[in-house]
Amino acid sequence: MRFKYLFLGLMLLILAGSMTAIAAADDYESLGDYTFDIPDGYQVVDKDDVSVGMELDENHTVLVYQLDAVSDINFFKSMLEAAGCEFGDAQELKVGNFEATQSTYKFDETQGYFYICSDGGKPIVVADGMTGSEELPATEDSPAYQVINSLE
Repeated sequence: MRFKYLFLGLMLLILAGSMTAIAAADDYESLGDYTFDIPDGYQVVDKDDVSVGMELDENHTVLVYQLDAVSDINFFKSMLEAAGCEFGDAQELKVGNFEATQSTYKFDETQGYFYICSDGGKPIVVADGMTGSEELPATEDSPAYQVINSLE
């Protein structure tokens, strides 16, 4: 009889453990060879081979984009500037295994943080955006920084 309850208890523990693993699977996303955490409250709304788009609501977004090569960084940024995007001063950061260049940006009514990250592989661009006159959060509190801080 005890064996029956011990067996039942063990099965419940295994079931609970697998449910936790299933729930945790939605907390991260992958892009190419990289994985990263999804910021709290955000949901993936668009994904393809080179990009992942996430939203908290219609006014708060995060985009993760993988470039083909380091040489594409300047071309990518110049395309954005030609479209009217204005970048703030750049800062160099070391986040985990990644070298990152952080800038703020403004485009129409959207503002946020823009990061270019590299660990020697294909560069990753991470940008968050918020519309309206909302003040930008501190760097460490921005959803884009949370993504690059978890990037592996």
